[in-house]
Order: sequence, then C-alpha cells, then structure tokens
Amino acid sequence: MKSKRKMLIKILLVLILLGGGFGGYKWYHLYRVKQAKAVGKEHADQSKVPDRIFTLKRDDLVLGTLQSGTVNAQKKHKLSLQASFNTKLAWVIAENTQVKKGDLLAEFETEDLIDRIDDLKIQVENHEKELAVQLEEEKITISSNRASIKEALDKVVDTENNLRKYRRIERSKERDKLELAVDNYIVALDEADSTLRKKKNDLSTSSGSQDEQEKNKQELAKLESKIETEKNNLSNAERDLTLFKRYSNPSKIISLENALAQAQLNNERVKIQTNSSLINKRRHISNIRRNLRNTRTRLERHQSYLDMMKLEAPVDGVVIYGDPDARWGNVEIKLGMDVGKNRILMTIPDMKNLVVDFDLPEQLRSKVTEGNTVIITPDSLNILKVHGKISQIDTLPVNQSYWDRNSPKIYKSVVRFDEQHPQLVSGMSVQVNIVTKTLKDILYIPVEAVFEDKDRFIVYKRTFGAPQEVTVKIGESNDSYVHILEGLHEGDEVYLYRPFQKKGQENS
Repeated sequence: MKSKRKMLIKILLVLILLGGGFGGYKWYHLYRVKQAKAVGKEHADQSKVPDRIFTLKRDDLVLGTLQSGTVNAQKKHKLSLQASFNTKLAWVIAENTQVKKGDLLAEFETEDLIDRIDDLKIQVENHEKELAVQLEEEKITISSNRASIKEALDKVVDTENNLRKYRRIERSKERDKLELAVDNYIVALDEADSTLRKKKNDLSTSSGSQDEQEKNKQELAKLESKIETEKNNLSNAERDLTLFKRYSNPSKIISLENALAQAQLNNERVKIQTNSSLINKRRHISNIRRNLRNTRTRLERHQSYLDMMKLEAPVDGVVIYGDPDARWGNVEIKLGMDVGKNRILMTIPDMKNLVVDFDLPEQLRSKVTEGNTVIITPDSLNILKVHGKISQIDTLPVNQSYWDRNSPKIYKSVVRFDEQHPQLVSGMSVQVNIVTKTLKDILYIPVEAVFEDKDRFIVYKRTFGAPQEVTVKIGESNDSYVHILEGLHEGDEVYLYRPFQKKGQENS
C-alpha cells in the first residue's frame, strides 16, 4: 500500500515539473487534502472500534483446544465427626478463616453422650454383681451334682451287691434249707413207718387184755396219723422246693437284676441331669461375661468419643464448609444441626499441591494425550498465564451428567502445574488451553475475519478505497486463530467483520 502511494506521488511530481504548472499543483494539493480527510476519517472510525481491525504479522501459532476447568487441591483434609454417635453442632468456626494446625474448628454437644456413658457404667456394675452371684451358684451346683451322682452310684453298687449276694449265698442257702427239710421229712416218714410196722409186729405176737388191745389200737392209730402228717410235711417241703426252683428263685433274680438296671439307668440319668444343669449354668455365666465384656467395650468406646467431640485443624490452611467434591452439593452448616459419623462438615485444602480438573470431550480424545502442554488462565485473573502438563486422562469415558445416559461423553482429566503459583487457590475456575501443536513463524488471523463463500474462504482487506474482498487458502486453526497459507501478506490489515454485504449475503 505504501509503495503504491509513493509511486502515485512521484508521477504527480513529474507532471508538475514537465509543465503541468499551477493546474497540476492545484490538483495535487486537492488530492492531498482529500486523502488527509479520508485518512482522518478512517482513523476516527478505527478509534471508535480499535479491535475490529487485525494486522498480519509473523508469529508462532499454538494449536489446541480450550476447555473449562477447576483448580483443585490434590490433597484435601476433609473433617467430620469420627464418633459413631449422633449429636448436634454446638460451635463452628467461620468459613474462609485462616487457621493454624491444632486450632479449634468445631465442638459438638456431649450431654447425651455423658448420659449414655453413665448408663453403661451402671450396666457394667449390674453385670459384675450378677456374675459374682452366678459363680457362687455354680459352686453350689457342682457340689449338689457330686452328691446326686454319689447317691445314684451307691444305689448301683448296693443293687449289684444284693444280686451278687443272692446268687452266691442266699440262693444256695435257701435251696439247701428246702432240700434239708425234704430230707428231714423223708427220714421222719421212714421212722414213723418203721415204728408202725414194728408196733404191728409186736401186737401180732402178743395177746393182752382187752384194755391193752384197745390201748395198742390207739397207739397204732397215732402212728398211722403221724405217718400221714409226715407225708403231708414231706409233700409240702417238696412243693416248697419245687416252687423255689421254678418260681421264687428266678423271680428273685429278675427282681434284683431289674433293681440293678433301674439303678444304672438312674445313675446315667443323674449324670446327664447334673451335667446339663452345670452346662446351662456355665452357659449363663458365659453369656453374662460376654455381656459384661461387650458393655465394657461400649463404655470404653463411648468414653473415647468424648475426645472426638471437638474438631481441630490437622494442617495450616483455610476452612471451607462442606465437601467440595460432593456431587449433590452440601447441607448448610449451622449451629444445632444434626451430625452423624463421617458427615463432612468442612475441608482444608492443601494449597501447596494444586492441580486442575477438567472434562475432555470424547470427540477430542484422539487429539489430546497425556503429557500435552497446557496454558491455564484463571477466569478472575485473565492476565495470568500458568503452564502445566496433562498428567492423567481416564481410560474410560463417562456421561457428563452421570444421571443422564444421553448426555455427552467425557474423559475425566487432570493437569499438573509446572510450578505452583501463589495466586491460584482451590475452587478457582480456569480456562485450560491444551497445546497439541505449535506452528512456527507463520501468518494467522482471527477466525472471525474469515468468511465462507460457497467453496472458498474470503477475508476483507483494508485498502485506501473500499474494503477489498480477498480469497484465501487456510490451514490449521485453534479456537481463536487460523493459519493463512495464501492470499495475504505480512502487514496486511483485515476486518474482523463484514464491512459491506453483497446482495444475498445477509445470512452468510
């Protein structure tokens, strides 16, 4: 543009020198005045919208993609009530307070806990008393069981002795007695029979008076009566012996054997009963001991909860209420709220080791790899540029909205800073510019300066006259700039909008 202007000035000067004279000089003067007004107007317009013109120059173009992310502490100290006891929040430090390690952060109500500890102490005392009573009863049970077992065993010994005594002594003695009676009655019968025969023989050889004969008859009658008596006695003795052998002796043995069997059964029954009673007693004692042990354990655990009724800062840092990683947000932290175990009340992020978490769209996964350089720009400090590298990209994609299976797929990713920056804090929103490639010493223009016209790309170049429509050939681009391969030169100025529209281009 400058070379054409210089060429035009030289031609006008030549015309003046060759005799254009005053007319040529006047024309030249009018031209310069008009040009000055036009340039002044353009400068005035440009001053109104100075960002609507872009001047081409050679520079490096960083290719990549721009994503939104959040600064996050790689390590967060999440604080919650560790006691397995529901209570209420009695006091809490203000959010965003700078604290030192060991500072008090929160206190919980302990009245119900102390009442529970007192109840457990009473339960322990009751269990100890009951255990002492049951141990004494166990001793009594053992002593009673021994007496019962001895009594049952003595009964067995007695019945065994009775059976053995009868078999070895009493049975033989009774049988001998009966047999002896039979033998005695046999002898007596023989003697009575001999006496009767002798008496008859004596009477047959003698002849006495009638009185003597009558007397002899009476004696014979007595002897015959005695024989009958002896016969009856012998018959009874033989009968008694037979009864003994057939009935009395077997019945006695059976009775003694049954008594022995009953004693043995009773002995076993007593053993089972005493053993069962002792087992039940010891089981009861074992239950009491277990209850005592469990109650003592609960008491010790609840006593340890007293030390957990305060939260202290584990490290230096800034207090943030709730859990910054919670998906569904956090409950409002306020005094008197119900608090349970492991419910995150506050977080102290470690500001010394920050990272950036961002979601990589599925369609960009093939263009981005771990190790890519990243330029991080905080939304609240857009002049700050911090460098880092992608350290992690999840292997599997997930839905951007995990409750909506139709939402876009993303890869959870992490950026590590090359150096930690003191102006970055956890929770800060940032823009993550992922550098996938750098084009060295090229010409590029903003993407808003390029317009598509059917099968070609055009830009509007600034000239002295009307803006000039120029067809360009473009190369690679990022979210903001596009590489110009052909059509423009260094120093050219292009409009970042359509300075005019052809008919039918209103919707281009």
